[in-house]
Amino acid sequence: MTTIKKFSTKTLVKSIIAASLPLATLGATNVLAQDSAEVQELRNRVEALEHRLEGAVDTAPELERDNPYLVRDGSGIKIGGTTLSFGGFIKADVMVGSGGNGTRNAYSTGLPRNFATAANSDVSDWKTGFSARESRFSFGTKTEGVAGHTLTTYLEMDFNQDQNGLGNETVSNSYSPRMRQAYGSWNNWDFGQTYTTFTDLAALPEILNQGKMAAFIYVTQPMIRYNMAAPGGKVMVSLENPEDGFRTDLAPYDSYDDQSYPDLAVRYQIRGNYGFYSIAGVLRNFEDNDANETKTTGAVSLSARIPTIGRDDLRLQYSYGALGRYMGLFTYPDVDLAAQAGGKVEPLKTFGATAAYRHFWTPSWRSNLTVSHTEIVDDLVNPTGAPLAGGALSYFDSSTSVHANLLWAAHQNLTLGVEYAYWDFSEIAGSGSKQYEQVMASATLSF
Repeated sequence: MTTIKKFSTKTLVKSIIAASLPLATLGATNVLAQDSAEVQELRNRVEALEHRLEGAVDTAPELERDNPYLVRDGSGIKIGGTTLSFGGFIKADVMVGSGGNGTRNAYSTGLPRNFATAANSDVSDWKTGFSARESRFSFGTKTEGVAGHTLTTYLEMDFNQDQNGLGNETVSNSYSPRMRQAYGSWNNWDFGQTYTTFTDLAALPEILNQGKMAAFIYVTQPMIRYNMAAPGGKVMVSLENPEDGFRTDLAPYDSYDDQSYPDLAVRYQIRGNYGFYSIAGVLRNFEDNDANETKTTGAVSLSARIPTIGRDDLRLQYSYGALGRYMGLFTYPDVDLAAQAGGKVEPLKTFGATAAYRHFWTPSWRSNLTVSHTEIVDDLVNPTGAPLAGGALSYFDSSTSVHANLLWAAHQNLTLGVEYAYWDFSEIAGSGSKQYEQVMASATLSF
């Protein structure tokens, strides 16, 4: 980093003069004999020297590296006209789950539908798993003066591939990295893959099993987005990748995949002394090529992050509409699958609500209590009794999750925590429900 060292030139000159006192003493007799005009001339030269040093010493950079072409600039390393930064964290998790939840490849941060499967297994065993797959690294760049504007890029990767992806728990526990985010920003435009405009990360609850609450909007995908200033905050408008999320290898639904038009997302965020407040909407187009039927639908979401007492805050989100893959990590399909089996495209309406309170016990100790609920609004009919003909992706039509944790921030780069999670899944065909529990401990070491 190029640092600026402030230095008093008068102090410098005085130090030089003080170091010369012994020599001055030896020649005291000559000095005393000097003409007063010569003394005045010496004073004038000293003042001129101070004046010349005033600008040079105060602004001269002190290089901390031998290579003059590689110097630190801000929080990164400057190479030519671009500043490069590197960051990330190592996250070590251990989880104990009910229902015999022994997942493959240490995919310990599974989907809520995986938890529902464990809850429905009627197995009383608790299983333990360790994982470091959520560990993450990122690169960022900043280049000024690109066609009159600053250009920034960001690339982020982790190792949380699908539980059926390549890897093993037997010997190497090796997993390939995957791209989470890759986007650039220039002149208020964002290009690439990042979090959907439809979500509000400011309201995201702080839980150890990231994103795994019942109802929160949490998706990353490719997009083109424009950001503009608005009263009290900003407005974001984006065209994003259209996808129904349905597997094309499950006949007869293989005709229902990508759509002809992109998803249109808009969010207005207000930020002030009273917190973050946001309203968002997404417009989607669903189409079935085989049935030659198309439906246009959408969803809305309200969210807030409200400061309360001290450093505490309350985080809220409510969403309604054809949420599908946008909510709860694809807990519900985008359309009624039973209707689609009959050649119709019927968007599946759902809603979700999340509330989380974060409390600081001390500056380094904090806790979070998160309650989240989601539910299918439309009536589901299963005339054939086939597993996928019931309209949903699983046996339940509503789910509720509760997370409670205790976190210790030993340092800004080190956080240790323990968390308890409880899930309840209500059955579609009856009044019963299934439960799943999980205890998780994590160590996050950031860099």
